[in-house]
Amino acid sequence: MRLKNLAAAGTALVVLTIGAAPFLTSAADHLDSPIVKTQHALDITDIYAFDGANSKNTVLVVDVAPLAGVTSPTVFSTTGSYRINLDTNGNYAADNVYTVTFSAGVRSNKQSVTLKRNGTTIASGSTGNTIKVAGGGKLWTGKRDDPFFFDLAGYNQLKDSGYTDASGLTDAGVDFFAGTNILSIVLELPDAAIGTSANFWATTYSGGTLIDRMGKPALNTVFIDPFKVDANTKDDYNQTAPANDVAAWHDQFKAVLQFFGNSSGTAEAITGLLLPDVLHLDTANLGKSTGTSFTGDKIGNPLNGRTLAEDVIDFELYVVTGGLDGHAILSSDNVNANDVALSGVFPYLAAPH
Repeated sequence: MRLKNLAAAGTALVVLTIGAAPFLTSAADHLDSPIVKTQHALDITDIYAFDGANSKNTVLVVDVAPLAGVTSPTVFSTTGSYRINLDTNGNYAADNVYTVTFSAGVRSNKQSVTLKRNGTTIASGSTGNTIKVAGGGKLWTGKRDDPFFFDLAGYNQLKDSGYTDASGLTDAGVDFFAGTNILSIVLELPDAAIGTSANFWATTYSGGTLIDRMGKPALNTVFIDPFKVDANTKDDYNQTAPANDVAAWHDQFKAVLQFFGNSSGTAEAITGLLLPDVLHLDTANLGKSTGTSFTGDKIGNPLNGRTLAEDVIDFELYVVTGGLDGHAILSSDNVNANDVALSGVFPYLAAPH
């Protein structure tokens, strides 16, 4: 590999990494911007959307608080809010907003939790319990195993070598996230409450201040400030509404993709798939929690929801580093699955460690 290509691969891999103190960096959306590093409980690590165990339901998951119990708290913010945003008419503005808030009082490791839809309370209960949602569906909140998986050591070897030694990523992979936890919000809704087609993204707020947002995995970290010139642009990205993504970030995304070795046409096509930064939901064709959808759904089309089990890292390495032009720099980190089995039933994520 040429040094330039290795440097591009290393930059792409920044999106996929997270480390414990003292070398905290970012992976997917773990600790991806300056403000979330001061608000760990409001830091969105990943979001997922998949077909429920009952195929008439869709499951929406928002994970927050990376390395809960180590670098992040084990309780949700009591002064912030967690929002599940659904656009049902294709204009990338939320038509339905499900807002989750938590009580200040914590008793026996429980918090009171309230779910509102467009400002109206539709569920309430306690963390760690399954809560019925008015109109159908259920909610679960609490600590779970982090389903994100990646070989951090292999990346660090590449990074420390000045991007000349990729052998750590071609050897047997070691999942840095094995044994780590997050806080999870799991909302299962009837398909009828979502519709046949929707766009989904998550946001967190502290009071009226937008702290974090996430749709597709990895976009902020790989495409925004990839060379660490101005980290504040990462907050700018998180505070951009999806409807404004193309106008604000199209040129940036395309330039980064071309640096990674993609042709102008391929970079344009990939940018068109990535922006606006939302997860598209074709509810009739979402994969199950242990299957695939983001990397290729039932009818062979990628970017439909995101399941817990699929290897988005390998998919993104391949696409971002030239795979669609036939010359992927890297296509796998050799970590192919979560460290513990996923149940396939509500609340779907594995039990915490």
